[in-house]
Amino acid sequence: MLTANFASIIGLSLIGIALVAVFFSPFRHWLGFMCAGMAFWGIVESIRLSLQYAFHLPMTYGYLTALSLVMIGITLLLLRADRIAQKALANRRLIEHTPVYEEEL
Repeated sequence: MLTANFASIIGLSLIGIALVAVFFSPFRHWLGFMCAGMAFWGIVESIRLSLQYAFHLPMTYGYLTALSLVMIGITLLLLRADRIAQKALANRRLIEHTPVYEEEL
């Protein structure tokens, strides 16, 4: 019978082989999304743990609170980016073009 340690070694080596295969494939840009997702979930977990220990919340409420705080933060970041884009659009001088039709000539 295989031990859990041996199974873990095999599983982690298969994950490593898959990551190397993706790195050398044309789809290597997906590794950036994977790393960003892992960083996002690490932030959610750290917020959950700190809230859980600070306020003695159950795990479910810790996850709900952490995800709510993260979603509020993402919403504020998107609103800030939209405000910056609106300012850039307002400062840009647009030239209006009137179409010329052949029957007017």
